[in-house]
Parts: sequence; C-alpha cells; structure tokens
Amino acid sequence: MDLYLQFGYGMKKNTLELARKWGKATVILSPRDIEPTSLEKWSKEFVKANVFTMFDPQCYYPHDNHKRLAKYNYHSATSYTNLGSSVSTEEHQLERIKYFNDICKTIAYIIPGIMNSTIDDKWFVKHSLFVSAALKVMKDKPIYMTISLPQSALMFNNDITERIISETEKWPVDGYYIVAEHPQLKYLVDDAVWMSNILDLCAGLKLQGKKVILGYANHQMLCASMTKIDAIASGTWLNVRTFKNKFTDEDDQMGRRNTWYYYPQALSEYKLTFLDLAFNNSVLQKLKPDDNIDDEFAEILFSGASPTSTAFNESDAFKHYLHSLKMQIMSLEKHSYTEAMNAQELLLETAERNIEFNRSNGIFGQDRDFRNNIDINRAALHTLHKNRGFVLEQEWNTL
Repeated sequence: MDLYLQFGYGMKKNTLELARKWGKATVILSPRDIEPTSLEKWSKEFVKANVFTMFDPQCYYPHDNHKRLAKYNYHSATSYTNLGSSVSTEEHQLERIKYFNDICKTIAYIIPGIMNSTIDDKWFVKHSLFVSAALKVMKDKPIYMTISLPQSALMFNNDITERIISETEKWPVDGYYIVAEHPQLKYLVDDAVWMSNILDLCAGLKLQGKKVILGYANHQMLCASMTKIDAIASGTWLNVRTFKNKFTDEDDQMGRRNTWYYYPQALSEYKLTFLDLAFNNSVLQKLKPDDNIDDEFAEILFSGASPTSTAFNESDAFKHYLHSLKMQIMSLEKHSYTEAMNAQELLLETAERNIEFNRSNGIFGQDRDFRNNIDINRAALHTLHKNRGFVLEQEWNTL
C-alpha cells in the first residue's frame, strides 16, 4: 500500500516539498481547489518535481453548483433520477473531464461517482452508464471508477458492500476510487461495523484483481494495508482526511485553526499547548517519532525549548503528518499475511501503551486522541480475518 496525497486548499507547496523528500509523489487533484487556468502551469511544475497526478472530477453532488467547480463546465446539474438520458450524456461529460486530464498529464482517469443517499438499482444503473461511456471516451489510460458511499451504506450490516462487490464484477474497469462518509462525519470512526465493512469492501474489490485507492483517509486507515489495496489518499486539512460535502459555497469559510502535532507511536494528535505540558514535565522527548520516521519537519519541537515558542507552524505540522503516515505505511508492508497482521496488532498495542503514558502525565489528544478507536480497529481487523483471512493469506503475494 502506498500513500497518495489528497489535494486540498494550499497544498501545492507541501506537495512539491514532500515529493522532494520522498523522491516522488502521487497526488489526486481537486478542481475545487485549483483554477482551470492554473492546471497547465501547475502540471509542468509537478512533472519537473516527479509528482504524478490523478484528477478527481468531484461530481459527487450534481445539484451543488459550487462556483469553482462550475468553471470546469462538466459538473452537470442534470437530474440524477433521469435514467432515460442517453449514454451520450455521460460521454459528453467524460469528454470534458478527459480534456482536463490531458492538461494535467494524469496517469489514470477517475470516473465520476454519485453520492446518493441510497445505494439502489438506480445507483448501479447510473454508474454502469459512466463505465460504458468511459470505455468509449477514455481508451489511452487506466480507468478508475468512483464508488462514493454515504455513511449509512456501511452501517448496520454488510448487505450493501456484498452487493457492490457482486455488481462491480461486471464492470470492465482497471480499478476503484473509494470515497466514504464517516459516521456522524467524525474525523476518527468509532463505529466498528462501519470500519469492518470498509475493510471488507476494499478486500473484496482487491480480490477481483483490480487496483483500489481509498480516498479522503487518515491514519486510522493504516489498517487497510491488510486488504492489500494499492493506496490510501490523505492530505492537510481535515476535509481531505475525511469526506464530507465540501462542494457547496457555504463550506468555503474556515473555522478556528489550531496547530496539531501527530505522534505516530500513539496514532494520536496533540495541540502544542499539551506538548508544553510534556516539556514542563520532562517527558517531551518521549513523544519524538521513531528513528525510522527520519522526520525533518518536526525536529524543532524537540530542540530544547517549549514547543509553542518554536517556529513549528501549520505547514510543518501537515508535512510531518503526511511524512509520518507514509513511513508507517512502509513499515507495515510484510512478506506474509501473518506477519502483516502481527504488525497491525503491535501498532495498536504500542499506541495504547503510549496513549496511557501520555494521559498519566496530563497530555491529552482531546477529539484526536486514538484511545477510544483502538478497539474499533481491533474489531475490524478481527472481522476481516474471520471473513477473508484465508483467501488473503493464500493470495497475499499475488495481490
């Protein structure tokens, strides 16, 4: 599994810096956050920096006429329920999307997916039309079909995931780009059924022999490496680490901002004021990333001064988070299913131990503390092992 960058507001510079650090990077571009006139110039900069691109057309809500998305002239407000429309309607939309992909020199196409409140027959018909149109319009690159899911689709039972896995076997695409709303739109998921179902969906699609990318993800989805998907995509602000409807103009206003430090060994994030408490209690060095993180972005926090007095800023925090996440993903890559599952268990045990140590010293992650999510991930991994462990173990080195 790899880490792709989920492009969001102000991410261009961070993307280029991370590509320098890693040697290369793959970014999923957001038309909401890029003017059409900037695409060609940015594309040249990305190519020069060894940044590979994909382009998410962000057609999740056809009736939300976001002012920046509207500039691309493909975000059609055509009624989703009008199934009498001809295939040429989808072809016309995909021709426009292909035009922007060509400008960006993307490595693959992402086909639109609708975020509908119900995953029903109409949903499958509409997406089948997009697949058929893509096979006519987009013949020169791999095709990834978007599967966008409301939070209700992955809660209560796995009926919907089973149907998606069954129906998609008929779609002759190269891969899938999964976008899923979190329960109650929480940053960290606290619903074990939802977590179990997202892992089951990822594994089921991957076992079809397709490429799979899980978009709008955060560190909780490190467990997805057990499904052998190809990448998770994450970004800077929370609205690119968890999916919500940010495609209305009303969402453009940002709320109050804090700078957070991601402590990889605790799977938790902490405000700098809590790091000051750690400094005062002489335990700050315990919160340093492991040596294998090799992180230049957060070094200043551990230079001997109180963290809030250092020059550590939002950009540093974002780059530290994403670099740490990529290094953690690499550390979870194992040669066998059993080794990989053991690594997941160790990750959670280590996080649990470090969280309790921090809390005993008055260091709390508040709503970004992973304490209550450890058992959620354990339950999801246990369910994945029970349902698909045997097949994954047999196919591990071929997926």
